[in-house]
Amino acid sequence: MVVSIPATREEPWIDVEEIAREAGELADVYLMPTGEASWEFSDRMPDGTQVYGGAGRVYPVGHEWSRDLRISPLHFAWGSRDGEKATQDLISDMFRMAVAAGLLQTKPTRFLREVTALVKLVVAGRALVDVGNRLPATIAEELTVEDVAIERLLAAGQRVHGWYDPQTNRVDVTKSLIDPATALGAYSVGDVVLARVSAVHNESAELLLYPKTLAPAVTATIRPEDVTSNPLDDLNILMTVGEVVTARLASTGPVWALTLSDVDDDETVVPAPALLDGGPPWLIEDPVEPDPCDEDEAEIVPPLQVTPPAAPAEPVTAVEPRPTPLQIPLPGPPRQRDMKAPAATPTRTLLLQIDGLKAEIGRLNKEVATWKSEVDAAADEREQLRYLYEQAERRANRAASELKSTKARLRKAGNLNPAGADDEPRFADAEQGFRYRVLGQWAKRTIQSEQAELQLGEYLIGPQFLESVATLEGIKAEKIADVVVEIVTGRASQITGREVHRLRTGTGGADPVRVRADGAVAWRASLQINTASARRIHYWALPDGRFELSRVALHDDFSI
Repeated sequence: MVVSIPATREEPWIDVEEIAREAGELADVYLMPTGEASWEFSDRMPDGTQVYGGAGRVYPVGHEWSRDLRISPLHFAWGSRDGEKATQDLISDMFRMAVAAGLLQTKPTRFLREVTALVKLVVAGRALVDVGNRLPATIAEELTVEDVAIERLLAAGQRVHGWYDPQTNRVDVTKSLIDPATALGAYSVGDVVLARVSAVHNESAELLLYPKTLAPAVTATIRPEDVTSNPLDDLNILMTVGEVVTARLASTGPVWALTLSDVDDDETVVPAPALLDGGPPWLIEDPVEPDPCDEDEAEIVPPLQVTPPAAPAEPVTAVEPRPTPLQIPLPGPPRQRDMKAPAATPTRTLLLQIDGLKAEIGRLNKEVATWKSEVDAAADEREQLRYLYEQAERRANRAASELKSTKARLRKAGNLNPAGADDEPRFADAEQGFRYRVLGQWAKRTIQSEQAELQLGEYLIGPQFLESVATLEGIKAEKIADVVVEIVTGRASQITGREVHRLRTGTGGADPVRVRADGAVAWRASLQINTASARRIHYWALPDGRFELSRVALHDDFSI
């Protein structure tokens, strides 16, 4: 790591002592003044990789940074506030590069102390933990799980188990990370879960269900048909890397499969697992941004105003260098061989010299005033540019957030209004049309390797069912078909959000269960939850193992 000192200062704005403490043995830290050393350093470095003027940069192991400037970013500091941010950014870069290079080898146990510590505070990419010392130890975000914020790993009040290094005052909790198989063991086929978009291509996208820890990451590959029913949609338009999406599990490990096209807004989302015992979910849903059309006008950025330099009282012209007062020859001592007193310098000559010096001082003072005015104007301009930069950064962050929200709305719109919807087959027989829809949803939601095991068995459609489907508003037919697939294949009872239970003769828990004369038992499952007048589906479980669909109804309708 190289940190430079501004030309006008003797100390850097960047806290190099804090950096050195955090670096320990991970990095060599150099402090370099801006001047001959920094210019020589710049001449010897590839273009775009230099450091000078108060900035700092970390160079990772290898030489790839000399070809790709994004690998080793430059961090500027023009004041104390910039210095604090640059300090933390440089430390973050150092840790991240050290992890990538494999420099964080575990020290021998004799140098470490096994601890169970209480997390006191989580802030600014660090967790402060109580290990029994006067000062709390730290857990660094960059030294735990790649691309996971510390707030999604630890929370105040949580107890963690790890190894404490007294030399760096850090606690390593990586060996306590939960294994992916254990963490995802609570997931079931049909659950609506959270996943993070890790890569997007034209014909596929990678969704991350669990990040890489000591074990490989858990990912699922999706195709356009898993996201939208509109064949013209492009995944690059619909999804953004880093976005957190809700998806339905079509298959669990070892090969995980997800689909986004049949997830409703009102469905219960299974919380993402924690990475450490007692920790927060490692993923949370992205906040829903308001429609920008409903917001006030964007804030107006004031125009750039630069204070013009004060004009000198008289034109300043280039002049030949003149001797300064210390360089003007003065009368010397008498020569030893001349015993007579030297002739006195005429008073007129001395007065002329004084007048000349005064004129020179006045001219130089005017130049100083001119340059000071220009420096002040440059300082004003820099503050204006800093303000514009911060405004642009805020707008960029807001636009990125709005982009994610817009893409999510576009995905849903594509499913509501798919291109080519008019090309769907039409049936004169309503029962044939519904069975066709159920078969299509089964084929879409059941991967080929599981279709033999989860066959769509025979089921009956009761006399009231199709009429109730046609008259019930507020739910899509595809959703009803999805739940029918889950009922017929036996998945519904395994999905928490379906709330499958027997349908009783009344609303009381002691009321008897409805049973038909042929021995069929009435059941009820949720089509929707957490919404007003949530829709339900009623059906009969027949003695021979088949199902008969009775009707769909509102939450408070218990008739069958």
